[in-house]
Amino acid sequence: MIKIYGIGGYEEVGRNMTYIEIDDEAIILDMGLYMDRFVALQEKGVEMDFKTLKEEDAIPNDDVIKNRRKVKAILTTHAHLDHIGAIKWMYPHYNAPIITTPYTAEIIQKNAKIKSIRVNINSSYKISKNIEVEFINVTHSVPQSSILHIKTKYGSILYALDYKNDNHPVIGRRTNFKKIREIDDILLLIADSTNADEEKKTFSELISKEMLKDILLGMETDGKAIFMTTFSSHIARLKTMMDIAKNIGREVVFIGRSLHDYIEAAENLKIIDFSNAEKIKNARKASKKLEELNKKKDEYIFIVTGGMGEKNAVLTQIADDKLPLKISPDDFIIFSCNVIPTPTIQANRKILEQKLHRKKARIFKDIHVSGHAAREELRDLIEMTSPRHILPAHGSLDKTSALAALSHEIGYELGKNVHIIQNGQSISI
Repeated sequence: MIKIYGIGGYEEVGRNMTYIEIDDEAIILDMGLYMDRFVALQEKGVEMDFKTLKEEDAIPNDDVIKNRRKVKAILTTHAHLDHIGAIKWMYPHYNAPIITTPYTAEIIQKNAKIKSIRVNINSSYKISKNIEVEFINVTHSVPQSSILHIKTKYGSILYALDYKNDNHPVIGRRTNFKKIREIDDILLLIADSTNADEEKKTFSELISKEMLKDILLGMETDGKAIFMTTFSSHIARLKTMMDIAKNIGREVVFIGRSLHDYIEAAENLKIIDFSNAEKIKNARKASKKLEELNKKKDEYIFIVTGGMGEKNAVLTQIADDKLPLKISPDDFIIFSCNVIPTPTIQANRKILEQKLHRKKARIFKDIHVSGHAAREELRDLIEMTSPRHILPAHGSLDKTSALAALSHEIGYELGKNVHIIQNGQSISI
């Protein structure tokens, strides 16, 4: 028998964690933060420990796991904190290896100081006599993202969170549908519901590249500073920014700790080369350097942290005049990211935008394409894999219900072979 527990991410976007028992063995898939709660605690200056984070619902509540000795491995799909950020606090409670792709392993080591078993993308790893995992390459907004193909004697489980069908990726290869199509007897598809209610196909990363080019190559930027922000993990978007900066004759300066960490990990694995850019990890300790840069700021593109309006991020510090680098009227502020749809983050971003408006900056928002598959890509995935059962994940009830409704259109039946659960609940197959 296989029993699947939704630990986190089954009633919100984030805090992803799934626990699967396969007879007398078990595996854990992802171990992530709920970023809204985590950011709120950070801003309050709360001491981050396991007990506090669990009580505040910032990390998954794994109390339903009664026998942790069953856990043979912790598998992670990619390097976003809503999938790996809780490892720092939860991993010590388990005696099992973390198994993941090299780039994700680099970020886990930086974030949690924990080493992982590294498995190359499109390769497999034997966890035990009865369980094997394959990391299938998919396109997403961070390098070496994967769908997990878990092989058991009962059939295969596909854990397909955080992916899209990008036919023109800026970095890396396209989603490996060839390998996905070759999988026989898929018992269960655990599928990403984030954009299941959007009736479209998610656009390629190439579209965001053209959007950025249209702004920076098609508008009057001479004499103006350009500040850009995106998700620190979005290495492909950062590469695009570097390429455009070169086209308009500007040098790039990266400012912020998380940018530094993700870029360093990508450079360590030779995924990207940002050696020509200036990198400032700690803005507050670089006052003299920022003073120099501010004197000729129209010669640079400043790529900074703070797209979500985080109170301690670089863009907010600049807006609050806490750094020597200043925003002048008509300077360009480009948000190459969407706003994570949670109350704390949305409020923080709104406050930041108001501050930037008071400085009379030119603001460009939502210069972005999602890393998550929309409804029609999810339809293709279901029809391509023909799973016996579907479990929507990575979303609130309206998102998981949208995927259930799509599944019904294809011929599945809620309660029979489509299952909606909430955190702490389980299904048996």
